[in-house]
Amino acid sequence: MKHSAEDIKSALAMQTGTSHYWKVCPFKNAPVITDGVKVMIDMCEAYWLVNHIASYQMEEKIRNEEFQVWTLERRQDDTATLTCDDGNGHVLLSDAISYTDFPLPEGIKLYLDNGVLLLPSEY
Repeated sequence: MKHSAEDIKSALAMQTGTSHYWKVCPFKNAPVITDGVKVMIDMCEAYWLVNHIASYQMEEKIRNEEFQVWTLERRQDDTATLTCDDGNGHVLLSDAISYTDFPLPEGIKLYLDNGVLLLPSEY
């Protein structure tokens, strides 16, 4: 079921903590996700995004960074850029996404803190 951007934003705005941690990726160093990220990936059909972030945890320079800020910037032509920085603006990687149907036109920002992927509102 497709959700509108407004419905998704409303649901994500209510996420301020978590009562459960979810393991959704099979990778060895894959982070667990919070309830808020679970809501986001379900409503946005974005398991691919979490898998993408998890796959980069296999790279030593990414994995060794305890705090990471992941930003998906979506463009009008349905392409995007996924960037990771250390929270202080030092970009660790930037990945071009050739196509995405991610439903939020502004994209999304996620934090990865010591193996837990969460929404900024859950931090």
